[in-house]
Amino acid sequence: MLATSNPFSLILFGASGHLAVLKLYPALYILALKKRLPKEYAIVGFARSPMTDDSFRELISVSIHRDLPEVNKSVLNDFLHHCVYHRGEYQEQKDFDTLNQRLSAIEKSKSWVRLAYLSVPPTMFPPILQNLCKGGIHCHTRKGDFRCIVEKPVGHDGQSAEKIYTSLTQCFRSEEIYLLDHYLGKEAVRNVYYLRYANPLLERLFKNTLIHHVEITALETSGLEGRAGYFDQVGTFRDMFQSHLLEIASLLTMRLHGEDSIQNSRLNALEQFYIPPATDLRDIVLQAQCEKYREEDKVSANSRTNTFACLKLMTRISRWEGVPFYLRSGKYLNKKETRISIQFQAPNPIGSGSSCNRLDIILQGEAGMRMHLQTKLGGTEPAFRPLILEDPLVCVGDCLPEHGLLLLEAIYGKQVWYLTFDEVRAAWKLIDPLQAHFEKKKTPLSTYKKGTSGPAEADAWIAKEGIGWF
Repeated sequence: MLATSNPFSLILFGASGHLAVLKLYPALYILALKKRLPKEYAIVGFARSPMTDDSFRELISVSIHRDLPEVNKSVLNDFLHHCVYHRGEYQEQKDFDTLNQRLSAIEKSKSWVRLAYLSVPPTMFPPILQNLCKGGIHCHTRKGDFRCIVEKPVGHDGQSAEKIYTSLTQCFRSEEIYLLDHYLGKEAVRNVYYLRYANPLLERLFKNTLIHHVEITALETSGLEGRAGYFDQVGTFRDMFQSHLLEIASLLTMRLHGEDSIQNSRLNALEQFYIPPATDLRDIVLQAQCEKYREEDKVSANSRTNTFACLKLMTRISRWEGVPFYLRSGKYLNKKETRISIQFQAPNPIGSGSSCNRLDIILQGEAGMRMHLQTKLGGTEPAFRPLILEDPLVCVGDCLPEHGLLLLEAIYGKQVWYLTFDEVRAAWKLIDPLQAHFEKKKTPLSTYKKGTSGPAEADAWIAKEGIGWF
């Protein structure tokens, strides 16, 4: 079980924001509950909101009680004792100077690890990064280690991502930069790699002579949940495809060389994906918006932000060459599920009722693996019915929430399940031209009703490929 005995200070920028309240505080509490944290540590909230230490602790307590069905009062009280608040402006160096003074008073030795977690919009990254250095919070002469954790998305396109890269590398070394995609903290997502690595039988099935196509789907029933300020500037395509879905596709197709080379193998797989040649990009990608979206608070009445998208990709990796990948994601839908579905080639034309073999790896929802086979019905003539072999893929053993696991790995200094900048670049290289297509006023924006499976146009779009969504 991964744990840390080394003391640390976690500076959380955006401490009163949506991500911190919804994900980070419950995850940190669970680490404390499972005794993964050292005796000495500090959670230091930094934001512009006027709060005291006590009101900050109340915010954290409410967050934890809302997220978890049962809370250990003794553990919670001890955890809250480690949490303090520092009000400041991201652009003001003097506020970082006083933050550094407070950290120095908390830390009992220079061996403490310092972590700066940027849970803020990317536009706020440059002033925070500059002041982390100018204010002395990050200093190469400290004996302890430093980590700068940047929450996805890294920029809103390739150009802005490069500016963030420049801002980060002006002050931090590469081993101090942690680019976080929380999907890579999900046990089920990591298991895509390990299922292949630990099961040669399964891995032998993953080749183009056997596979017809692959579908990677991430569906959500929820809407914005108070994130309109962020989401209306981003949309589902950039929010879900640019990292989450492309990383899943990379884990499925990457070469297996052992854990030490996971980052390089993911990058190589990501770089092999390409947009298939087409006379019209509408054959490659489609966007839609839920009819209820513009009724959300703080959403423009004429917003063209997509809440649903689907995309066709191909890869140059030899064993997957010629196999199309169909990626789909949306909000306000009738089901919450994240799934990889691999359809194998058509069966031999014998008898009636047979259908293609399929392997479903369900990562979220009713998590599990399902292998769809065929078995003969009784009688003299061959006729078939489905035979489904399935098993739940629930986490057994050392199970932690994704943000908790990634934070623990950052404290420990383990980067393998964090993104590299080259991965970010490769993803934006794919996404940018398609996003530019979406932003043209002449590009269609379909609509769909809340609580449905999405727009009818998406069904027609994939029907042109001679298949349907699973």
